[in-house]
Amino acid sequence: MSCRWFVAGVVAVVLQLPSFAAVIAQEATPSAGREVAQIAVITPASRTNQGWDQQAADALETVAAELGIEAVVAENAGYEDITPILRDVADGGADLIVCHASGYQTVCPEFAAESGVPVAVIENPSAVSPGLVSDIETQAQEAAYLAGVLAAGTSRSGTIGVIVSGEPPTWNFMTVGFAEGLKATRPDARLLYGVIGEAAYDDAAGAKRAAEQQIAAGADVIFGMGDGASFGMLQAVEEHNAGGGEPVRFIDVIGDKRAEHGASLLTSVLFDYTGVYHQLIADLEAGTFGAISTMDLDNGGVRLLDLPEEVPAAVREAVVEAERGIVEGRIPVSAIGDAEGMRRRLAELFPG
Repeated sequence: MSCRWFVAGVVAVVLQLPSFAAVIAQEATPSAGREVAQIAVITPASRTNQGWDQQAADALETVAAELGIEAVVAENAGYEDITPILRDVADGGADLIVCHASGYQTVCPEFAAESGVPVAVIENPSAVSPGLVSDIETQAQEAAYLAGVLAAGTSRSGTIGVIVSGEPPTWNFMTVGFAEGLKATRPDARLLYGVIGEAAYDDAAGAKRAAEQQIAAGADVIFGMGDGASFGMLQAVEEHNAGGGEPVRFIDVIGDKRAEHGASLLTSVLFDYTGVYHQLIADLEAGTFGAISTMDLDNGGVRLLDLPEEVPAAVREAVVEAERGIVEGRIPVSAIGDAEGMRRRLAELFPG
């Protein structure tokens, strides 16, 4: 896929399917509660990707173990119509299905209305329905702002890159938050923005090429959002660093890749779904299911992965102060989920 550029200046059951922390919940209309004996999650790709899919699967199994219920992980569901998978999971006894992809925003509410099986969707508040559909919103732009502060404080060149594997709302929120944190901390920074392709979430080869181009353009910190594609970005960073040039550091999203890539990893905008999954189950059993649950800095649903020891104390303090300012409401962070709005905001922050 092409890369488009512009410079903005407890029981766990695992189904191998073919490719086809407190949480703030809005008030929901009370309905008949139901006991949850089994909770399922459907992920578009493999749970081994140390990111989007793994965080959901691991969190689900953790929560199920804590509550003594059954967890079903249906992975590799792909991005097409997942209705057959939904039916299989429901027939297997799922009392609640988490549809863990923004691409499932329509099919899952339709399935819930047809089957009566409650579902949780990602970033589709308009689909909320009492007793049937809850929505999970992630204020990831807040933690991404902190990542921008960190990038500004650790970059030597002043050129920082952002690479995305598409422009879904989640990536757009984080791109804007990161850019605002970078601009606020280092106004003279240069921001490079690259899109690997449309829904190129697993295009590691394209991601590697995109990262190589940004490194060649002077970026020494890269904020990468790509699911499986992130491994291509990391490969480019690690190969560059092995060559003896000025080191480049990588900021990841959603998961924790320190075990294998700690030398190149600066941090990650970490998503922790355990709180929201606990809330979904509690809501269903209380008869208040059908609400919007939000993960943010204040409730710990999103946060930065622990920073490496070599990060200077002054930079650490700047990150801590920025987090304090966001939580206290002194530092506003834009929540822009649409691609057009995101690009306009980047152009405002880094014109020319």
